[in-house]
Parts: sequence; C-alpha cells; structure tokens
Amino acid sequence: MSKEVNVNTGNGNNLVVSLLLWLFLGYGIGGHNFYLGRKGVGISQLVLFIVAWLTFLFGVGFIIFGILVIWWLIDLIYVFKLSNNSNIVSIYSSNNSSNLDELEKLHSLFEKGVISKEQYAVKKDKIIENL
Repeated sequence: MSKEVNVNTGNGNNLVVSLLLWLFLGYGIGGHNFYLGRKGVGISQLVLFIVAWLTFLFGVGFIIFGILVIWWLIDLIYVFKLSNNSNIVSIYSSNNSSNLDELEKLHSLFEKGVISKEQYAVKKDKIIENL
C-alpha cells in the first residue's frame, strides 16, 4: 500500500505574490527579495539602484541599470525556486505493517525536516486513533 502526501517544504511564500513583486517592485527595488527572505540581496539591489540614479548624468548609471536588468531577469529563477517548494512524499507500507511502523516513518520524516511540527502532530494523532 502506498500513500502520497503533499508536504510543503518551503518557507510558505506564495508564487503569485512573489511574481507580482518581482514584476512591479523587483527591478531596482528588489521587493521580491525582501518577501523571499533574501534581505541582503534586496538591500544590494536597492543601493545599486540609488547609485545608478545618482550617477546617471555621468554615464555610469547606464551601466549599472544594465547590470540591474540582468540581475532582475536572473532573479526570476530564484522566485520560482524559493516559492511554494512542495514535495510529494510517498510512504510505502506493506499490508502486514502496523500503525506503529507508520508512526516510526512519520517521526523520521519529522526529524529530517521534511514535515513541520504541526503536520507531524496531526498525522500522529490520526495514527494513534487507529491503534
């Protein structure tokens, strides 16, 4: 018997919100990076954006704006990578295995960090009810 459980292993960031922040506040401001927990990268982008505007008249700003465009496009990969990281975990058990074996497997998933404490508690309670 095989059970498939969709487990959210990400940090709970919504992909749609991340994409909207990337599109509207990503270039220069780095709003998506702040949302995704990459505060250092967001601050770096913001500082470069300000420096680009301050040096715009000297021609240096054009180069910095170009670098920011490339950085902004590369950040799209991180938006998909860091948003809604969910994995399907299959728990295989034979017909002869007991609920205690399932509880042991569940505990090992919790210890490995695959499932959260709340998910572990809910699944554990269901298994204990079936004992």
